[in-house]
Amino acid sequence: MAPILYGVIALVAGLLLASLVTTMSARQLRNSILTVVLGVGGMLMILLAVSGRFGLAILLGSYLVWLWRLAQRAQQNASTATAGRQSTPTQQMDVAEALEILGLKAGASRDEIETAYKALMVKNHPDQGGTDWLASRLNQARDTLLGNIG
Repeated sequence: MAPILYGVIALVAGLLLASLVTTMSARQLRNSILTVVLGVGGMLMILLAVSGRFGLAILLGSYLVWLWRLAQRAQQNASTATAGRQSTPTQQMDVAEALEILGLKAGASRDEIETAYKALMVKNHPDQGGTDWLASRLNQARDTLLGNIG
């Protein structure tokens, strides 16, 4: 009876974890995984030290410090890369640029504009690994083209 109960608990926990992961952005997921790895690694390091295996504890601690610094460096690089870009475009977009961004030809209909916009937004939404800057450019391109249709 106990193995069945453990299996059901593991299945429910797995489904809850899967539903949580699907609602997270890539950055949130990376940070969560890093937190779990550092937390479990820290506990394991303490257990190794308490049990007298100081060499392994020091080795694991060194690895955790390296992992922490690597994550901090990646976060700094990401913030530096986005700092140079504007979060929202300030200059007016012309029709030719908007058509190029959405991959359309001149004279595109309202339905073609909306379809192209939605397809690109699904792929490039910030929650799917895209950037706020790119999403705002797609929004501006759609608004420019729809504004010219009337």
